Amino acid sequence: MPVVEIVPAAPYDLVRSARGGDGITLRRRDGVLDVILRGGRARVRQRADGVLVAELDDEALEPALRFVLACDEPVDGLLALARGDALLGPVIRRAPGLRALRTETVAHAALRAFAGQLIAFREAQQIERRVLRLVAPDGGGSPTAAELLALGPARIAACGLAPRRAEALTHLLRSVDLERLRDLEPERVAARLRRESQIGPWTVGVIGLHGYGWADAGLVGDLHLMHLAGALAGRDAEVADTEALLAPYAPWRGLASLHLMGHPKARVPPRRFERLTPAFGGLCSIH
Repeated sequence: MPVVEIVPAAPYDLVRSARGGDGITLRRRDGVLDVILRGGRARVRQRADGVLVAELDDEALEPALRFVLACDEPVDGLLALARGDALLGPVIRRAPGLRALRTETVAHAALRAFAGQLIAFREAQQIERRVLRLVAPDGGGSPTAAELLALGPARIAACGLAPRRAEALTHLLRSVDLERLRDLEPERVAARLRRESQIGPWTVGVIGLHGYGWADAGLVGDLHLMHLAGALAGRDAEVADTEALLAPYAPWRGLASLHLMGHPKARVPPRRFERLTPAFGGLCSIH
C-alpha cells in the first residue's frame, strides 16, 4: 500500500476538521481518518510536526484526497483578518487549524445541503448517512448525480428527507451538471443554483463550501449565526443580518462561518430554543 506524506498549508488540524464528517465517506477513529474515495480508500493521520501521512490503495488517489482534506489552500489571509477582529479573533485562536472538509462529488454536497435544511444537525447527518448507505450498501465514496437519480425522490424521502426537498434535489441533479460548473466563477454558479426550487443562500453556501471548495461561501441563514447576530444586535435576527455579519470577512466568509458558529453567543439557550422549535423544528439552517 503506497504511503505519501502531505505537508498541509499550516495551521491545519485534521482531527478537529474531521469532527463534522458523515461517518461513511469520512470515518474518524483514534486520531486516524479513513477517507473513502470513489477509486479506493486512504487512511490518514497527522504527525506531531503537522505532516499528514496517508496510506493509499493507489497513488492516483492523492489529488482527490488533497481536495477532500482541503489541505493545500493557505489561510494566512483569514488569520491576518482575524488578528484585529474582536469577534472572529478569539474563536479562531482556539482552533486556527479548522478547515471545511469537502465531498468528492458536488452531488454529495447537494445531498448534504438539502438534508440540512430546517432540521437539527444530528438528524440531517442521519439522513445523509441513510442515503449514502442506500447508494453503496457495502461502503463507497461520494455518490454521483446519476447514482442519486437512480434512487429516485421516493427512496430518498424514505431516508427522512422531506418529499418536496427530495423532489427539488433530484430536479437539481437532472437539470444542472454540477460537476461541469467547477470551472465557472462562483458568482455565476451561485446565481444558477438560486434559480432552482428549495435553494436559498444557506444551501448555496453548503454546496459551495463543501462541494466546490469555495472559502468565501458564507453560510448565510445558518441559525447559529442568526442567534449570534441577534445577540449582538439585541433583537431577533433575520437572514440578512447573518449576511451583514459575514460581509467583513470576504473572501473568507465560508471558513469564518465555521469559526463563528462556535462562538459562545451562537449557542441557543434552552428558553430560546424552545421558542424556535414550533416554527423551525430545532434547526441549524434556513435553506
